[in-house]
Amino acid sequence: MALVERRSESWAVIMAGGKGERLGELTQAMPKPMLPVGDRPILERIVQLLVGHGIRRIFLSVNYLGRMIQDHFGDGSRFFCQIEYLREEKELGTGGALSLLPSLPTAPLLLMNGDLLTQVNLSRMIEFHRQGNFPMTLALRDHKISVPFGVAQMRGDQVERLVEKPTLQYQINAGIYVIDPQIVAQVPREEFYPITNLVAHCIERGLPVGGYHLQEAWSDIGLPQEFWSAQDAVAKPGAVQGQGVE
Repeated sequence: MALVERRSESWAVIMAGGKGERLGELTQAMPKPMLPVGDRPILERIVQLLVGHGIRRIFLSVNYLGRMIQDHFGDGSRFFCQIEYLREEKELGTGGALSLLPSLPTAPLLLMNGDLLTQVNLSRMIEFHRQGNFPMTLALRDHKISVPFGVAQMRGDQVERLVEKPTLQYQINAGIYVIDPQIVAQVPREEFYPITNLVAHCIERGLPVGGYHLQEAWSDIGLPQEFWSAQDAVAKPGAVQGQGVE
């Protein structure tokens, strides 16, 4: 990993405390973020991505089998950064661990799920957040669903149109957020608090929430087939760059 000399003022928090129960036996003795993809754990890939964009102060939110994560990363010096741990004594959800930060950040904070494989340009996302004057920004990803049937468009009991095998396109939440310090301060102390509640909090108060369209390859490892697909992608010659997992 090439060491980037620039330093970002932003901190990062990686949510690494989940049990990953949908992965079954894969996570019975190992936390999901520590599952190896290729030659290193998912979480190590995320840390290297952050450091590559100049982010040198990183907090890992840990709970389930958190000692394995701490033993691997230590204080972060081996990865050219400072790593600290937010220890969840109880489940706090995807946003609640922000209340465990030792102090409020002084620059926009980056929050990421700990099960992502991506090469998202974090520097560009933070700049998008700043330029748009958004209190909070979330990364979005195109997601298409192909319906293998003809779909009837109705008005009451009358068929107005029949669309044959349509493809529906959505912008899905990619699990990467940039949050201003004053919004971080709104997270309740040590309560279960999904990060989507913070998004709703901003919208309900008329605060603009930015949507950054992620162009790079992205996947999350939530199911066994996604884990094995990631292994196959890394194993293919030339797939590291194209699949965004290096």
